[in-house]
Amino acid sequence: MNRSSESRSHENVSAESSEINRMAVKPPPFGRNKPNLWFFQLEEQFDVASITQDQTKYNIVLSALDEHILYFIEDILSNPPTENKYIALKSALLSRLTDSKEAKLKKLLGDCRPSDLLRQMKSLAGSKISEEFLKTLWYKRLPQQVQAILSVSKDTNEFS
Repeated sequence: MNRSSESRSHENVSAESSEINRMAVKPPPFGRNKPNLWFFQLEEQFDVASITQDQTKYNIVLSALDEHILYFIEDILSNPPTENKYIALKSALLSRLTDSKEAKLKKLLGDCRPSDLLRQMKSLAGSKISEEFLKTLWYKRLPQQVQAILSVSKDTNEFS
């Protein structure tokens, strides 16, 4: 076997190995609510499959996203960077799909009634936090208008 055919043989094995590694990665369904957790899982699969090439990671991410998510990165798809495509794609998805702390708080409070909020807090706390302390926290988290209304009431237990 001459050097030229050895080189081609080595390239074929390397390409096959890369393709096998790529096939070993099975991205979980994209979690729009927690894209950072999705990337964490995916990057663990990259490590296990020994995938380090930027283009391969970029291709795997794109193949895992549905059209609703692709809409958020259409500008990157139409004009991808020449280097660090995967990093650019990941950064764009995280920044565009991750809520700010204020938005998360608003989502938590949402349009729920004060009684629903208290019920959720009790459920999350379990028996580890006293009910009185929980009600104090709950009361302080309510909008001022609601606090004013409740301060007139002698018993806030009617909301629990």
